[in-house]
Amino acid sequence: MPQLSVQHRGWSLALAALVALMAAPLLLAQQKGKGVKRAQPPKLEKKGDVFFPDAFKEGLVGPRPADLGKGAATVVAGNPKDPAVPAAGNGGLAGSGWSAIISGQTIEDEVKELKKLIDVEVTTPSDYAGKGYKVARRDFSMLAMLFGIAGEFDGEVRWKKESPIARDVFARTAANSKVGTSQVFQEAKLRKGELQDLVGGSSPYQGKDAEAKAVWSTVCGRTPLMQHLERIFEPQLKPLLSDKGQFTANLDKVTHDAEVIGAIGAVLAKDGMEDADADEYKAFCLKLQKASKDIVDAAKIKNFDAASSAGTAIGKACAECHEGYRSS
Repeated sequence: MPQLSVQHRGWSLALAALVALMAAPLLLAQQKGKGVKRAQPPKLEKKGDVFFPDAFKEGLVGPRPADLGKGAATVVAGNPKDPAVPAAGNGGLAGSGWSAIISGQTIEDEVKELKKLIDVEVTTPSDYAGKGYKVARRDFSMLAMLFGIAGEFDGEVRWKKESPIARDVFARTAANSKVGTSQVFQEAKLRKGELQDLVGGSSPYQGKDAEAKAVWSTVCGRTPLMQHLERIFEPQLKPLLSDKGQFTANLDKVTHDAEVIGAIGAVLAKDGMEDADADEYKAFCLKLQKASKDIVDAAKIKNFDAASSAGTAIGKACAECHEGYRSS
């Protein structure tokens, strides 16, 4: 057998190495392929455990649940031992609707304004016996009303915890202030001090409690509430609704007075209040509330014409009501 030259042997070895290098990936792939077992694709049937041509006939098994379709139970804030009793935060009555009529800020501001009046009205026994008790009765009644609302308020408001007991004590003093005796003056002086403590941040009724829900016929009478309405509508609110410049410059005051009037209208229509069982009278109270709300809404968007029109509606409702009903 002839021997190959060194050069030929070199070329032969290089060619063999090239062939082996090219074949290596193919052999590796074949070896890997032999060891892989692929999962077989599932065989789907027309009817399985999950999908049904008619779910109501084939998928539902057993009798229909008795409470199917009922809403989930609603959890409200209140006594955890008695979830059926609704509440609004710390006291109050959920769903009372007061927050849609008057704001917590207006209640607080009005209490502070009434405090200023009480400071002037309750000074000496002689002044109180003269005419002080008459205006004090009006203002004590308004305080009782405001604390009554605060006690039921479905939202944030100052003095909510103390308001039910404050409502009752101010209501009692208001009722007693139909006369100006020295005994009633001393009672009024005590209320004056308690009001000072409340506004100053103290709690003069610590350890005392009362029901949040008010019995409105025992809280305030119609006469003092109407006196307060007349005091703020004619001299204060009406002029602001008669001049666009004044209206625009005093939107907060407009809103405040309108909310107070709306709250008075709501209280006058409460069960047990005088003539509140008469449909015609209740209609006047609703007109008062609606017009007040219209003023508040108009003030938000600075709509003078709408606010002025609502103010006219308040005046008309009051005039028509006075024709058939008189305060006692």
